[in-house]
Amino acid sequence: MFDSNQTGSLIMVLRAATSAESHCVHMALPAWTRLVWLPLVVFILFLAAISFRPLLPIDETRYTSVAWEMYLSQDWLKPLTMNFAPYHHKLPLLFWLINASWAIFGVSRWAATLPVVLSSLACVYLTVALGRVLFPAFHNQGDRAAIIMVASVPFLAYSTLIYFDLTLTVFVLLSLIGTVVYARERDWRSVVLIGVSLGLGILARGPVAFLHILFPILLAPLWASDLRQPIRWYLGILAALGVATVIVLCWLIPVLRQADGKFAYALLWVQTVGRATGKLDAHVQPFYFYLPFLPAALIPWVFLPRFWKGVAVLREGLWEAEGSRFLICWVVPNLLLFSVISEKQPHYLLPLLPAVVLAMVLCLKEVPTRQLAQGLAIMVVAIVAGQAIASATILKRYDLEPVATYMRANRDKDWAFVTNYHAELGFLARLQKPVDDVPPRRLAQWFADHPDGRAIVVSRDSKDVAGYQTVINYPYRGKRVVVLSAQR
Repeated sequence: MFDSNQTGSLIMVLRAATSAESHCVHMALPAWTRLVWLPLVVFILFLAAISFRPLLPIDETRYTSVAWEMYLSQDWLKPLTMNFAPYHHKLPLLFWLINASWAIFGVSRWAATLPVVLSSLACVYLTVALGRVLFPAFHNQGDRAAIIMVASVPFLAYSTLIYFDLTLTVFVLLSLIGTVVYARERDWRSVVLIGVSLGLGILARGPVAFLHILFPILLAPLWASDLRQPIRWYLGILAALGVATVIVLCWLIPVLRQADGKFAYALLWVQTVGRATGKLDAHVQPFYFYLPFLPAALIPWVFLPRFWKGVAVLREGLWEAEGSRFLICWVVPNLLLFSVISEKQPHYLLPLLPAVVLAMVLCLKEVPTRQLAQGLAIMVVAIVAGQAIASATILKRYDLEPVATYMRANRDKDWAFVTNYHAELGFLARLQKPVDDVPPRRLAQWFADHPDGRAIVVSRDSKDVAGYQTVINYPYRGKRVVVLSAQR
């Protein structure tokens, strides 16, 4: 599916993108190149991901399984399920987008990945749009901003993973564009844009969507050059919150009508307060957890001497421009807030990547576009080649397809997973009934009740599978995954 021709095409386009640049650092790219280079690069990343990388357990496999069960139910307004049991951990927008893709292209892994890739592409365009809104002289910087963003390590790492954060970033950017325009023009259409984007952002990732735009709103008197009638400003924001609430309720009310009180409590309270306080005991990390990851957002540009010269120049007049003040009021308090929140993952900060990119554009003003394009080509070739090599080595240990293939051929049998099943095989095996989650001590009893059944065990110790017939046995995530049948 993926070959060297795509990489060659990428290099040809990037050469064309910089061949006309001889007199000016910021010379605009040729018109045809500006139209094709970004979709082409993202398409190459997409092809590399689906060609070389399996769906990664446990997150990608779990999320595609939740989407698969929504597909089986054909009801987008019922409570989400995982392994055919209520699933209150996530909200539905990404699963809707995956099911819309499946409705158009058919059920497949690549069609499930497509909405995330399109969200990634939209994030780049919207980052450029936000830059043009914030900085008057940004019209010559759009292509450079896109190059800087696509070449960044966070974008390359997450743009093809079936996660929620880049879809959330789309709506965060739309909300922030509306916020800046509303601060200047008091246009009711900006209020609608903020409200609709925020509502969809909440449906994408939960109330955390509001946290990502909270400080630019609260601190508007600090960054807005001419915030006339601040009372009217905040009333408009309240109206936008009302629009967002209506959008969320259009999904929430039908869901709660079909759910019991336990599901409603878990969805509305536990998943919000529990994640913030660490009571869920999931991904709880110390305050300084994000600090080691921050330099990754600057790679590869952090290695350019001109970048550091640009940092020094930018620092001198940091608070003078409205756009710079906006970025500070956006990034600094958000970074502190997410450091205080107990549950942390690197991808939780992806909605801040556009702010980092816009700051990088200012710091890299003296770096020729040709050099930026060369950096992009190196990073894309590296990520494609890295996945190709990993597909024959380390990624084999994350591939559940051998088990899924066997399950599809034996889906009439009863299945158990020992233990702590996260629906890793629901989509891969196209299952239409639940897998029993069985603790090790009850496996013998389960086989007594299901003599023709099959059990999946993930273990390092061969004693865990003693006394049963082994059907499949291969390395998996530092352990071994074994499919067992009852001893005859």
